Amino acid sequence: MIRKAAAHFAETELDDEIVLMNIDTGRFHALKGTARSIWKLIDGARSLEAISSEMMAQYDVDAATCSAEISRFIDEMTGAGFVEQN
Repeated sequence: MIRKAAAHFAETELDDEIVLMNIDTGRFHALKGTARSIWKLIDGARSLEAISSEMMAQYDVDAATCSAEISRFIDEMTGAGFVEQN
């Protein structure tokens, strides 16, 4: 499962953007568009496959491209300390 590392960041929503700040490093990330949509689906209960299915229902994208892009996003967010994977 994929879950947010809630103890390590602060989050705020501004207009159509989500801004994250890593409490440990002070680094900021702004999420909009599909990144924002993926972030909202990360709830600790959904797997990568479940998130991909939700995104394919929302956007016109094939399964391989969708899974690859979500994996890249999850890896980036994990590296930045915003996401934890089991």
